[in-house]
Amino acid sequence: MGRIACFVEKYNFSDPREEAALENFRRAAEEAGQEFQFLFREDIDEIPRYDAVFIRATTDPLYTSYVVSKTAWELGMRVIDDPESIKICANKIHQYALFEKYNVPRIPTIFLNKDELHHRKITGVFETLGKPVVIKAPYTSFSRYVEKAACETSFRDIAKRYFKKSDTIAIQKFVPTQFDWRVGVLNDQVLYVCKYMIPKGRWKHGAKLRGKPTVIWGRTVSMKKQNAPLKLRETALKACRVVGKGLYGVDLKEVDGDFVIVEVNDNPSIYAGYEDLRDKDLYSKIIDYLTE
Repeated sequence: MGRIACFVEKYNFSDPREEAALENFRRAAEEAGQEFQFLFREDIDEIPRYDAVFIRATTDPLYTSYVVSKTAWELGMRVIDDPESIKICANKIHQYALFEKYNVPRIPTIFLNKDELHHRKITGVFETLGKPVVIKAPYTSFSRYVEKAACETSFRDIAKRYFKKSDTIAIQKFVPTQFDWRVGVLNDQVLYVCKYMIPKGRWKHGAKLRGKPTVIWGRTVSMKKQNAPLKLRETALKACRVVGKGLYGVDLKEVDGDFVIVEVNDNPSIYAGYEDLRDKDLYSKIIDYLTE
């Protein structure tokens, strides 16, 4: 019998869909003859007692989750997410540079540093990418720090706010679609495929109401992975090979039958009845990977 530690925070149990998914992981582990225990931040000194670590709390190099990942990795354990994946996925500037280096199909992207925030450069960005553009900070997650600008004034306003925390930001071509594809990948294999629908009247999957903290999320439409377009799956796998062999959620847009990468995320959302709806074996596959 192996022992799996699932690192979580209290907020992981605030959504019944995520709590149910965590219980599905526990059940899959126990059915495979493995022990599965939740590990909270006050318990991280117990990591050496386990054989593998599965992180479900939000990952970032500045968060406790990274300390957990790094500790498990240095002890030679199988860990999801591994520290290198966390670093690459937490810094979208680095990630997009890797996509460019390895010729991964991607949304046209321009990098901008603080010294380039002037009229000539902004004009050039609009001429190259069109209007509006999407501005991203390097540390985006759950659609945060991603905004749209259609004029120089709004461009400067957004950029100045993001430059307070980063020396470089990413500017992308605006590609309006009714949904984003999400492909779940583990160890160079597709786990699941779904569509993250864009809420009516919005332009991204998770959008705030003007002047309010409320976030509107679009529907999740799942499909059997073998029924998803082959080119979609191949593009997602190519992007993941640049990052590593861990567990990823790949966001793609479909334009005239072609697929381009929006970004690769570590620690992808897995909610019971959503991402797992058509491919319920994703739980056992992740457990098997952790204990093989």
